[in-house]
Amino acid sequence: MKWIVATVILMLPLAAVAIVEPETGTEYPDTVGLDVGGETVMLEATGVGLREKTFLKVDVYTIVSYVVDGADLGDEPHRKLRELDAPKRIQMDLRRGFGREKLINSFREVIENNYEDLSPIARDMDTFMAYFERDAREGDRIVFSYAPGMGLVTVLNGETRGTIHNEKFVVALWTVWFGEEPADEGMRDDLLSAL
Repeated sequence: MKWIVATVILMLPLAAVAIVEPETGTEYPDTVGLDVGGETVMLEATGVGLREKTFLKVDVYTIVSYVVDGADLGDEPHRKLRELDAPKRIQMDLRRGFGREKLINSFREVIENNYEDLSPIARDMDTFMAYFERDAREGDRIVFSYAPGMGLVTVLNGETRGTIHNEKFVVALWTVWFGEEPADEGMRDDLLSAL
């Protein structure tokens, strides 16, 4: 009888494992691969979130955060994750359109709120902002992937926009979601909820 049960279990299809943003039902894989120097490094989800704006709670984007499998984020995961010099990824899926200036200013404002001196990242901020040449559209997907030696790669709708090698800028960008003054503290907590 045991072998029959084992055979049945082996014949069941493997279900894809997903992590779900509860408000919108948006699903993301709980693990993804990142190509680093020709080798695939596995990243695992730290959590998912929803960015809402205004008192009307307008959905702006869903987001998922990934970090290299086995990363030790300890007691202050938001701080350790933003400062971690290891493979990590942020993926944003826009749920509404808005102007280019609003998009780049939202990044700039949160980074400025977390830094007194932007001079070590000023040139990279300009490079980064130039990646976004048009207004944001509903359905746009923005992916930020980082690994030591690879740099920060920004991909918009499957098209690589550029790479930044300044690790200080990587930390600054991650403050948008994991800073002491993030875009949204509730979303920061949600992005760490799978740890």
